[in-house]
Amino acid sequence: MVILTIETTGQLASAAIYEDGRITERTGGRKLSHLQEIAPMIGDLMAERGIVPAGIDAVAVSRGPGSFTGIRIGMATAKALAQVWDKPVICVPTLQSFAFCGYDEGRDERLLFCPMFDARRSQVYAGAYEPGSRTAVVEDSAWDPDELISRLRDVSGAYDRIVFFGDGVVPWKEKIEGSGLVFETAPEEARYQTACQAARLASVMYGAGELCDCYTASPEYLRLAEAERKLAEKDR
Repeated sequence: MVILTIETTGQLASAAIYEDGRITERTGGRKLSHLQEIAPMIGDLMAERGIVPAGIDAVAVSRGPGSFTGIRIGMATAKALAQVWDKPVICVPTLQSFAFCGYDEGRDERLLFCPMFDARRSQVYAGAYEPGSRTAVVEDSAWDPDELISRLRDVSGAYDRIVFFGDGVVPWKEKIEGSGLVFETAPEEARYQTACQAARLASVMYGAGELCDCYTASPEYLRLAEAERKLAEKDR
């Protein structure tokens, strides 16, 4: 099984090739340079691994939530490649992919992973998952941080520690620290979304037959973009 995976929902773009359990990943060097970096990154990866389009079984893309512009770039790139190469698409839920980030390896504690992205307008995109599980303990949504913390308190008794990921950790640091939860914040090098973790989840989805095509692949924003929200309010 060979899967090309694209991740552009965060500040740094990345791409990965999953080949029968082995993953090779490339990450961009500049923040928010997805459009300039993602295509050359994919070309370099394929050349490094000696993989041609005919040898790829599917194109996976991190579908969101996250940066609206980044999601669109990643989705457009994946759909274009899938159409040209005649490959199926795997739309990977970005928050769920953190359950496959590998941060729990070698740890004996029962952990709950909570990726939390800064969604502006006093909200966070967040959900909570046990490592390696696709079943949400706290569902993916655009949360008010107080409501999210309340939900985490409700389920926290079943876990030794909650691990927070994502760029929402910094702006909401004081609220997390005052929550009373037993928690830790993932270190900088493990905190953000990567094509590697998306590729791991994509391999599971491929095995389950969760595929679509370039015409039906769709992003997950969890709420309207600012311009769309204002237009909807104007129409009302």
